[in-house]
Amino acid sequence: MLKAAIYDPQFLSSAGIEAVLKTSNKPYSIKVLDPEKKLINQIANQDIDLLVLEYVGKNPVSSEVLKQVRKEFPLLKVLIISEDDDTIEIKRRIALGIHGFLTKKCSAEEIKMTINTISEGGKFYCQRVIDIMTNQEDVMSVELTDRELQIVRLIGKGQSSTEIADKLNLSIHTINSHRKRILKKLDFKSPAELIAYAITKMKND
Repeated sequence: MLKAAIYDPQFLSSAGIEAVLKTSNKPYSIKVLDPEKKLINQIANQDIDLLVLEYVGKNPVSSEVLKQVRKEFPLLKVLIISEDDDTIEIKRRIALGIHGFLTKKCSAEEIKMTINTISEGGKFYCQRVIDIMTNQEDVMSVELTDRELQIVRLIGKGQSSTEIADKLNLSIHTINSHRKRILKKLDFKSPAELIAYAITKMKND
């Protein structure tokens, strides 16, 4: 059975997330972590598959702490569900390679869908976060080639460059070159912004 941990100083949201986890497609054993204690110490020996995290509160989780979590536990999937609305702080955390970011205005169904997507190896961001990451008004007018759009859609499905190369019968070098050109065309600064944009394309197609 998969193991999940919840780190959220708000009791009601923590309880709500726990309830949603219990009804997801993937069965999880769930541990609610103590928000009064340091996050890194609590997950060190837990062998957790999924961490659901709120980083604001009495003992906020800084981007540096989250960076340490990603470095020390590279296989751990991280989903942030936060009330934060600070564009800079949201971008900082997504740039660390987290697997999902939702706001606390999301419905139980959206949370469940996100958990299922992450469990299957994908990434998921709510529309509010996608808008922040991609500045939709600026990028919607950018022209991508058919091949670039094809690659974007595969990225939106959570496929890696290696998987895309195999699917399209191209070299990994060619795929990475396409990704770099797409980033440049869209004026994105990080792969996380491209992933968010790709997810948006999947939703709109």
